Amino acid sequence: MSATEAIDLLVERGAGGLRLLSPDVGYYTRAVDAGRVLVPGETAGWLLTLGRARALTVPAGITGVVRSARPERVHHPVGHGDVLVELAPLETAGAELAHDLAEQAAVEAGALVFRSPTAGRFWHRPAPAEPPLVEAGARIEEGAAIGLIEVMKTFAQVLYRPAAGLPARARVVRVAAADGSDVDEGDVLLELEPG
Repeated sequence: MSATEAIDLLVERGAGGLRLLSPDVGYYTRAVDAGRVLVPGETAGWLLTLGRARALTVPAGITGVVRSARPERVHHPVGHGDVLVELAPLETAGAELAHDLAEQAAVEAGALVFRSPTAGRFWHRPAPAEPPLVEAGARIEEGAAIGLIEVMKTFAQVLYRPAAGLPARARVVRVAAADGSDVDEGDVLLELEPG
């Protein structure tokens, strides 16, 4: 078995931060989520070119917080020099990161959370022009649709099913998963309180 082939991303510096660019043509996949901190040597996705998969690594001296959203397509076609990831400097993203860490600590401290029943891409709304199925402050009860999970272009409703100590009726404190984000089974979708 051969070792994983890796290739450094190209870097473009600007006033607002850094851009990581594609070093070759192909399909960009397994992109990183917004809010993630990237450091040198870390994989920021994969590039598929002519049947060959290469890990896209962060070059030496580059650190930042991902502020760009993932592409909508799982295999996103890219050309040489196309922007794949936008990074904010750690200094400007520090307050946002502290807020995210505080929220994560609240969940770990025993807040009521509804978790994804399966892996896939989580959508807040049934169609792009439609309003979200739930938002912060909404009251939900057993059987209520809270979003959609997409797996291989097939969409399934995610229904609120109280389990693991969740109340039959609840109020949504926060929608934890971003619209269009990839989630794994067991990832937090909603933070709740009895309601």
